[in-house]
Amino acid sequence: MPGHTDDVSLVTRSAEVQQQLREHIVSQPADKFAGKPWQLVQEIEQFANEKRLPMIFRSAKISTSKTFLETVEPKPKTVVEFGTFVGTSAVAWAAILQEFHGADAKDIKVYTFEFDEKVAAVAKDIIKAAGLDHIVEVFVGPGSESLKKLVAEGRLQPGQVDVVFIDHWEKFYLPDLKLVEELKLFHVGSVALADNTDMPGAPDYLAHVQKGGEGPVKYESRSLKSQSSHGPSIVEASRITAV
Repeated sequence: MPGHTDDVSLVTRSAEVQQQLREHIVSQPADKFAGKPWQLVQEIEQFANEKRLPMIFRSAKISTSKTFLETVEPKPKTVVEFGTFVGTSAVAWAAILQEFHGADAKDIKVYTFEFDEKVAAVAKDIIKAAGLDHIVEVFVGPGSESLKKLVAEGRLQPGQVDVVFIDHWEKFYLPDLKLVEELKLFHVGSVALADNTDMPGAPDYLAHVQKGGEGPVKYESRSLKSQSSHGPSIVEASRITAV
């Protein structure tokens, strides 16, 4: 298969750098990042730049997304994330929820899904370093199965999800969004955010939200352009207008 060896070597190198990132973060003094999530996000990004670790959700996009969420009323309390990777975005969502509701808020939560067990372990340690493991819960396995389990256990109720963030394999963007719809987790005013819709792209997802959705769940969608100098710069932000 053309390029197969190169693809494998890239995956292997990425896994090695992920572990290096974990060691770099956990080897720091315990008080360096605890309660300082934005400092941790910047540390991860600097490390990613130096070590060429791809796929992190960068601060430019975080800032753009946060600005959009500041327009949402009432302010989000529950975030569901498809694609944890090393935990950068999960840390950011938790920090944003704390800014909206206070550092001592008891009813804010980030549920994040990571398919790869080893990557999930890295994310858990990074989230713990920020002191946010009481807010962020990492689930290992396919995101769709993790979401169904949360609903079956009654931990997520209909209409409870305020924000869905999708940042994993683009072919699953639309199926996962439709699953959230089918489980009736959205309410009017909920938001779906999707990364990398410009590159490599998720055309079926974009078509769905930009035409306003199908069935009872309706969307008002726009593309948020960040000032990121690393790869894709668009986050698609879709506000739910009817359920």
